[in-house]
Amino acid sequence: MDRWKLTACGLLTLLAVLGAYANHFENTFHFDDAHTVEENPFIRDLHNIPRFFTDATTFSSLPTNQSYRPLISTTLAIDYHLAHGLNPGWFQVDTFIWFVLLLAAMFFFFLHLMESAAPSPNNGYVAMFAVALYGLHPVCAESVNYIVQRGEVHSTLGVVLAFVMYLYWPRCRAWGLYLLPVIVGSLSKPPALMFLPILFV
Repeated sequence: MDRWKLTACGLLTLLAVLGAYANHFENTFHFDDAHTVEENPFIRDLHNIPRFFTDATTFSSLPTNQSYRPLISTTLAIDYHLAHGLNPGWFQVDTFIWFVLLLAAMFFFFLHLMESAAPSPNNGYVAMFAVALYGLHPVCAESVNYIVQRGEVHSTLGVVLAFVMYLYWPRCRAWGLYLLPVIVGSLSKPPALMFLPILFV
């Protein structure tokens, strides 16, 4: 596997994904962003971050939509602070960074599975193609464009990163360190806990 060619493919994939989402950085707040971001007074002060982890009512200004998702609220508070207010552009940049990290983790996950099943110098390119297919697929658009839905990206990253740690660093299995990304991901959205039954299967 030619590392330079693979790196070039990776950069092309990143540019393609960036191109596909180029206009998303100008998107405004939508739907549930109203009560979780725009009308949520708790994200306007970084001092509330510890409270996010003990009080689920801080997630939303609507009582019926309050749930325990402290990591989302934490990232929203940081975005609000860095953007000096409700500037959706910075919120979109934040979500996109998480999405790119997810794609990078997926590459190493796919590569390890392919090398374990059938070693080949072409596996890196196939893994990169799989990442590009996922990164450019319209099914991901809502999770990337819809700010409060970044929880989907967080939880999925937690699952994939846990598998990467499990596969690449066997020593961390004895201490259960590979579960840390799952725990962090579940603080954004509970589906991250599906890692456990997936690993069992």
